[in-house]
Amino acid sequence: MVADFFKEELVFILIALFLFGIGVYVATREFVPLNPKRFLPLFALFLTGLLIFHYTWRKEHMAKVAKAFHEGKRIECLDKTSKVGGIVIHKGAWSLEGDTFVNPNFYRTYNIRQCIVGE
Repeated sequence: MVADFFKEELVFILIALFLFGIGVYVATREFVPLNPKRFLPLFALFLTGLLIFHYTWRKEHMAKVAKAFHEGKRIECLDKTSKVGGIVIHKGAWSLEGDTFVNPNFYRTYNIRQCIVGE
C-alpha cells in the first residue's frame, strides 16, 4: 500500500516538497510577521492532506473504470498520437492487465489513469 502510494504520487510528492520549500523560505524571512513554528506544520499537514485526497480520488477513479470495463461499458482513453484525440475501448477486443488496457492487434497500450467511462 505504501509503495503503491509512492509509485502513484511521486510527481505530486515532489511538487509538494517544492511548495513546502518555498513556504519555508518565505516564512523564515525576517520581514514576514508570521510565526513559522505555527505556519509550517499546518502547511505540511495541508499538503499531506492534498496528497492523500488525490491518491484516494485516483484509486476510486481507476476502480470505477475497471468495474465499468468488466461490465462491458464503453471506455474512452486519451490518445495524444492520433488526430482524433482518443480511442474507444470495448471488452471484446481489449483486456485489462493490471492497470493497462492491451489489445494484441493494436500497436500501443493505454493506462487506466488516462481513461474515462463513456456515455
